[in-house]
Amino acid sequence: MATPRSPWRWRNVLYQAHLWLGLGIGLYLVMLGITGSLLVFGREIDRSLNPHLWRVDARGERKPLSEILAAFDQRYPGASYSYVNYPFTPDGPFVIRIGPASAGQTDVHIDPYSAAILGERTRISSFYGFLCYLHFYLLAGRAGWTANGYGAMLTLILLTTGVWLWWPGRKAGSKVWKGRFSVKAGAGRPRLLYDLHNAAGVYPLIFSVIFALTAMEFAFPDTSKKVVYALTGTPAAEPVRVAVPAGATPLPLDRLVASADSALPGRIRRVSLPSEPGRPLLVRKEWDDWNVTRNHANIAVDPYSGQVLAVQDTREAAAGAKLIQWCIPLHFGLWGGLATRVLYVLLGMVPVVAFVTGFWHWRLRRRREATIAVRKPGSEAGARTQIAPAAMPRSG
Repeated sequence: MATPRSPWRWRNVLYQAHLWLGLGIGLYLVMLGITGSLLVFGREIDRSLNPHLWRVDARGERKPLSEILAAFDQRYPGASYSYVNYPFTPDGPFVIRIGPASAGQTDVHIDPYSAAILGERTRISSFYGFLCYLHFYLLAGRAGWTANGYGAMLTLILLTTGVWLWWPGRKAGSKVWKGRFSVKAGAGRPRLLYDLHNAAGVYPLIFSVIFALTAMEFAFPDTSKKVVYALTGTPAAEPVRVAVPAGATPLPLDRLVASADSALPGRIRRVSLPSEPGRPLLVRKEWDDWNVTRNHANIAVDPYSGQVLAVQDTREAAAGAKLIQWCIPLHFGLWGGLATRVLYVLLGMVPVVAFVTGFWHWRLRRRREATIAVRKPGSEAGARTQIAPAAMPRSG
């Protein structure tokens, strides 16, 4: 008859799982933490390092989109582009991205007032672009994007085992609970490392869980949407499809954008071209009091007829859709102003502290266990250790 495992045996199983999972993905999480911290202010860093691409003299009226596209086509005849970003500020450029998602994508910056080409760069050639490609794609394209989703799952397991090991139990007194939340001043190195490791895991736990869950949503959006919609009772929206007429060619982009622009007030922020036949053109519009969780809309346009097919307005979104919309601001710290972004920079250092303290504590523990094994009575090494001082006479 099998006997149930004791709590201590279960604890050892969890400890081993937490230990080896932490050692296995620790450096990966350190990389994500450091690059994530840098990306919090990545756009500002990029603009300060490359003012020739991001700043123009704001003068007069902007050129119409048709002239911007004509200047692009003249420089890059036959090039296909995936989206057009409108200027974020009066002194900002148009940015047209050539090619699908890959390290070799080229961004072309165009002066909105003169239609002059300011410059171009591949996605990975800039510091900011390299950070993005490393953080989101692990320098491996779509495979890296998906791998990050599985990495987020492993992170949730790591956090769960860590909390289980840290949890003092239901019968623990206030003194025990206080000790679990504190870093003991003046403690020896093993205890200090242990306390710091616990603090790095417990205090920012809610943010660590948010980072992992939102990363999973980014990697597996369709599955995540089904789960969120089911949990919130939100009816699933049917994807917008476009009938492709035989022999038809898409209308000029400026006409399609004008059609979307007339459907809803606000300023255009981005135009995303269809990634494959049967998909609509998407135009993103925003309002003066825009923020990342509300007051923007995506307008789907038939690229062959110019007809507006759907308008997804965040102000009217159902509960499940609103929850999905929160993933980006929650992951990148865009929901609370400057203070939140500074907090997220610090949170990016949590994996560094957790990995360094955990690895260091493990090394000290292994060294201590090896020392105890050598000194254990009955072993040959232990016998030598114990009898040598008494058996060997002093010289002289």
